[in-house]
Amino acid sequence: MLSAEKIQSNWNRYLTEIENNIGKERSSILLPFLKKYEERFMMMPASSKNWHHSAFAGGYCDHVLRVLDCANSLYETWTTMGGDTSTYTLEEMRFAALFHDLGKMGQQEGEYYQPNDSQWHVDKLGQIYKFNTDIPAMKVPERSLFILQEIGCKVTQNEFITIKIHDGLYDESNKFYFMSGQKETRLRTHLPLLMHQADHMAAQIEFELWNNASNSVPKSKPANASKGDKTLRAAKKVNTENNPKLASATLDVIDSFFKD
Repeated sequence: MLSAEKIQSNWNRYLTEIENNIGKERSSILLPFLKKYEERFMMMPASSKNWHHSAFAGGYCDHVLRVLDCANSLYETWTTMGGDTSTYTLEEMRFAALFHDLGKMGQQEGEYYQPNDSQWHVDKLGQIYKFNTDIPAMKVPERSLFILQEIGCKVTQNEFITIKIHDGLYDESNKFYFMSGQKETRLRTHLPLLMHQADHMAAQIEFELWNNASNSVPKSKPANASKGDKTLRAAKKVNTENNPKLASATLDVIDSFFKD
């Protein structure tokens, strides 16, 4: 969980990173858009389940900033190890980091994540949020790109490909880019690899922060549970006495943020 002060400072830093790293032509479009939906962007989570990553109020900005920090560090590593960083600009890298998950806002007329009204799913499965089924189904990277074009923010080819495939081989449709059988069809830049590494690193760190702070994991799940869920349950024992009601805690953070 994040304090109200941390949520505010993350939001302030997020806007500052855009001002400092994105050219005026695009930042002049992005900043008013973000401020229009300020409350949503400040408070929305980065995922739906507590053991995924940053599934709490303010989790989105916290995750995106960590991805940015990981990307900056990985850029130095790629450079030191002889990687060809001339194939993309730092603005392209930072733009992709800052907006790779923009689609998690949902549509302008509807949020992607909604507080879960099933206490059973919260307590037993750690599903703190549910998905809004009133908006069209779309993969997060594709929705990110859709929103950017919807508001008139141009992206470069490097940015487009990097945002589209930042989930790596977790998305089967990305095999075309990551598993090319010919030299001519290989990626022309390592930027998508760097961004996937940064996103994966950030998500794993966030899982470890949650895991180290809590002894609770889902105890049971319906028969259609994903393999990932089953693996996690098998990896740890449940301590139900230490299983906090995160939905209530989330509401407490929200209430404290909007108090005068």
